Amino acid sequence: MSSAFESFVAVHQYQLASIPEDLWQPLFMKLGEDYLDAGSVMELHQGDPVDGYSLHIKQGASLEKYSDIFLVDHAWTTSAEMAKKELRENPALLDRVENLINVEKEEWVDDNDSDSDVEHDDEVIRMVAEQANVSYDKAKAALEEENYEVLNAITNLTLDPEFKKQSDALQEQVMGQLIASGKAQEKEEKVNKEKEELKQKRLAEWMTRRIDTVYEHMWSYVQSYSYAVLQTDGQSATKTALYINDEVGSALCHSSTPNMACVPFIFSRGATGMIPYSVMFPLESIKEGELVTCDMVPKALTDDLQRTAYRFALEQRINPSGADAVTDADRTKLMDAYRSHAVAPKAAHGQVLATKAAYIDYVSSKNKSDGSVSVFTDVDALRSSVTLAQIKWVDDASKANIAWTRKAADSDNKLGLSNHLANDACLTSLDGLAKLVRATYGDAAWFPTTYDLRSALGAYVGDVLQQNEQAGAWIVKPSDASGHGRIASGIAEVVRQIDLPSPVVAQHYVPQPCLYNGKKFTLQFVAVLRQYQPGAPALAALYRRFWVRLANKKYLKDQADDDRDAHLLDSPIGAYQMTQLDHASFTRNMEKEHSIQWPDVQASIQQVIQDVLGAASSQAQPLGLGDKEENTDAFGVYMFDLTLTASFQPVLFRVHDAADGAWLCKHDKDLPNRVLSVVDGRFGGVEKALDEFVVLGSN
Repeated sequence: MSSAFESFVAVHQYQLASIPEDLWQPLFMKLGEDYLDAGSVMELHQGDPVDGYSLHIKQGASLEKYSDIFLVDHAWTTSAEMAKKELRENPALLDRVENLINVEKEEWVDDNDSDSDVEHDDEVIRMVAEQANVSYDKAKAALEEENYEVLNAITNLTLDPEFKKQSDALQEQVMGQLIASGKAQEKEEKVNKEKEELKQKRLAEWMTRRIDTVYEHMWSYVQSYSYAVLQTDGQSATKTALYINDEVGSALCHSSTPNMACVPFIFSRGATGMIPYSVMFPLESIKEGELVTCDMVPKALTDDLQRTAYRFALEQRINPSGADAVTDADRTKLMDAYRSHAVAPKAAHGQVLATKAAYIDYVSSKNKSDGSVSVFTDVDALRSSVTLAQIKWVDDASKANIAWTRKAADSDNKLGLSNHLANDACLTSLDGLAKLVRATYGDAAWFPTTYDLRSALGAYVGDVLQQNEQAGAWIVKPSDASGHGRIASGIAEVVRQIDLPSPVVAQHYVPQPCLYNGKKFTLQFVAVLRQYQPGAPALAALYRRFWVRLANKKYLKDQADDDRDAHLLDSPIGAYQMTQLDHASFTRNMEKEHSIQWPDVQASIQQVIQDVLGAASSQAQPLGLGDKEENTDAFGVYMFDLTLTASFQPVLFRVHDAADGAWLCKHDKDLPNRVLSVVDGRFGGVEKALDEFVVLGSN
């Protein structure tokens, strides 16, 4: 039977690989007792050398390389989506995190309490005394009695004593009658209720300000680890947890030549669960009084420019007089990277798309129907929606004339006509789309500035520095369409997305959107791209009908950044419920509300989609779809997400792969039939089906 230590090593072998083997036994012992003993040799300093807390070796103590290992507790584990909610629900956590990340707490000031603290200077009191012809003390007392209402105080002081006596008696009589009738109590209760409502509103605003400040600053302190979860469909998915270390771990400073290592360690207690820690061990000899540092830049970032850019997320944790402090030369280098990235290259493409006549001639001559067309699909909604008379469903993809599948088949699986174009990630991944647009059109007005943070982190930071943070907000979102976008709180949050296991991009937020009855909207257009002959232009057909997703709340310029109901941020197809509008009524109402001609707007939208598909078709792989001959007989169905600026100019921010036809079937039962009829002449009626589309680039 193996010992407890041997079992520990077996269970945690992958995590232990980054820890010297001599430290495994002491780590095992400390974990078993939850023994947090860093304070025996280390202490916190404040304002030395950073503004917040820093960690130093105690006087009379020292550490040798690999001589010991220390546990660090995780004060808070969260996610970007849940952080603000958790802080709002747990005021004690908010207080602690403010202290951990060196955020000065905004004190609560109650207006009702502050009223009694109002003081006027001698000049005001002397003015009242002079106007009322009374003493200084009497004027001051009158001001206090009248809650420092100057006119009321003067009036009270200047009334004739007999008249004042009669006035007070009348007031007492009226108040007695009001009290007897209950109206005075009602008024008092109403006033108190209004005061309480105002107080609660101010409390909520106060909490929001504190939470927003913590959220923005926490990105200089959070660390992360990834873990796998089993989904309901049996597939595993990778999740990322954000955490902030306790007072010891949060006091570590960054250095590119660290004297301490600090890594997350998830301790498995078997049936009793898992406990997350961080563990620290010295990488070299550390003397008494010395600052304790670790390298907080991800090891994957080996490029000097990328590492320099990353340090902008850690400025609060860098010794301002040390070698890692950000310098003017660093800023210049990053701004140079931005300017190089922003240079618009010359268009190097033919942007040739097939004409309607040429395509019809081709499919009519090649696709001769023998009465049935065999189709394979793994999309149940398609089987139940497609009603073409010639269709024959088959269960073996290798025996199908057409395969419409959620994912592309393996390269060695020889299919007939496939619904997956080779390398269509140049359209459906944001980093691929951004590279395609930049290489073809440079800085296109209809595509927001978008940075692939894995390759252009330096250019992004240089952009922010060049614009002096006046360029507006940025959205961070997955490069693919697997997750939701969110408005970033600042440069640190954007930079720290590089820590995540999946590619993330930063995309400029459209600052002045066109609104529909005060709400933001997204226009969704479906396009078919059909490759049909090596070297021949592809057919690009845009469906005439489009869909409108309307935000659930009205948009205001000072809207909270995390108010998804108002901002209508990027989401996977069907992942977030928004109001769906009929496109015909939408266009009518837009023309009335904004005094525009919708055909002009739609023509500009069609031009954007044509430019994108034309670039993809003509640019060689891996930038575009062109040149390679494998899988030439193929088509793709794509959904373009666009919005309009306040000047009614289209802005494209995402292209989705609509291979999972469930959404198409749900929202337009005729669309799958029309797509199949367009891409394969064996169904007959190609020309009729194309009448429901606009053939882009066609003369």
